[in-house]
Amino acid sequence: MGRYVVGISGASGIVLALHTLRALTELGHHVELTISQYALYTASLELGKEYGTAQKLLSHIEKTEQVTLHSNQDVGCAIASGSFVTDGMIIIPCSVTTLAAVSVGLGDNALRRAADVTLKEKRPLIIVPRETPFSEIHLENMLKLSRIGATIIPPIPAWYTQPKSLEDVEKFIVGKVLDALKIEHQLYPRWKS
Repeated sequence: MGRYVVGISGASGIVLALHTLRALTELGHHVELTISQYALYTASLELGKEYGTAQKLLSHIEKTEQVTLHSNQDVGCAIASGSFVTDGMIIIPCSVTTLAAVSVGLGDNALRRAADVTLKEKRPLIIVPRETPFSEIHLENMLKLSRIGATIIPPIPAWYTQPKSLEDVEKFIVGKVLDALKIEHQLYPRWKS
């Protein structure tokens, strides 16, 4: 199976990261995970104060043995090196601060350095920006990253799937991320004419 880097930055939508981790590990993939301090803060706001640690977030994943956690402060960790081979990277959710940093090649933490490595090694980089509305600066940063090979997937639901719950919407968004990486899944019903 594959080895994917997942970076969780400090934007709203931490539940999307949890669905991504669950989907990848349940499909048998290994995840190299890094979480920013602001992501942990956001998790404590969105999920409850007790979720402000990486260990508590990982308690939502059954197959934790398939996840390697890297400190976001460790710019010398494995995911910060191009010689550490992965099948791609997902930043979910991606704050516009992280988006801006990645667009200018700022590798000042493990998450941003891993994104820079992913781009320079021509591996798939999937960015799920969580902001609304987008400013012209945000759009320019996304366009720049798209032009150099990143795939931008804003977390926009589709109603043709007839979602019955918020979880259905979340699974659709994560399914689109996995589609971009060409990972087979059954997270949402496919369009049928």
